[in-house]
Amino acid sequence: MLRHYEKHGLLRPAEVDRFTGYRLYSAEQIHLLLHITELRDMGFGVEEIEKALPHYDDADFMQKTLERKATAIQNIIAAENAKLQKIQSKKENLMIYEAELKDIPAMKVISLRETVPPEAEDTLWEKMWTFLGTNKATGYSIYHDDEYKDDEADIEIAVPTDTMGENKDGFAYKILPAIEKAATIRFSGSYENYNAAMEKLALWIEKSGYEFNGQIRGFGVEIPGLTELQVPVK
Repeated sequence: MLRHYEKHGLLRPAEVDRFTGYRLYSAEQIHLLLHITELRDMGFGVEEIEKALPHYDDADFMQKTLERKATAIQNIIAAENAKLQKIQSKKENLMIYEAELKDIPAMKVISLRETVPPEAEDTLWEKMWTFLGTNKATGYSIYHDDEYKDDEADIEIAVPTDTMGENKDGFAYKILPAIEKAATIRFSGSYENYNAAMEKLALWIEKSGYEFNGQIRGFGVEIPGLTELQVPVK
């Protein structure tokens, strides 16, 4: 490192032994070496250190220099955090399991069905959790439209229940029909992975010689974390 500093003119040896080539430094150079290593440890490069060293004792100059460096480091941290978020999102997108065929039994549920923009499905769950008095309930999201709609979608959410109660305020107790043959696939992570999972499931359905035969269901196996898509097929 001392040779590197010498090469860039930051710290020249006080003397070089003409027989051995050893670099010799004086005690007076210790403070200069400490300044160099301090700036290095704060992330300053050789060229930046070279500019700062002559003004090291100038408080105003160093204050402005350190502020610029702090801002630059904060920008780097923000950029790296953005990369981490993209990596995490990609890792979650990769957590899509293999498709399989299942029989889904009929089930007692309490449901809420409304026509809302697709991105507003969360508001239906907020209503359900308020009605049930808990935000821990998992259940089904059922999409009744024959094709995707980006404005107003016919969405029903349903939570399994042991008892059948009185219908009120849009909440209905019912039997969710069984699916004799359902192509299913599970995915973990954020609900943004829905599209990738649905694409993989659709390819499996086609390659396996099946075709769609009813509404898509999304079942929250865990909240948050694991979702199973269920598609009736024939």
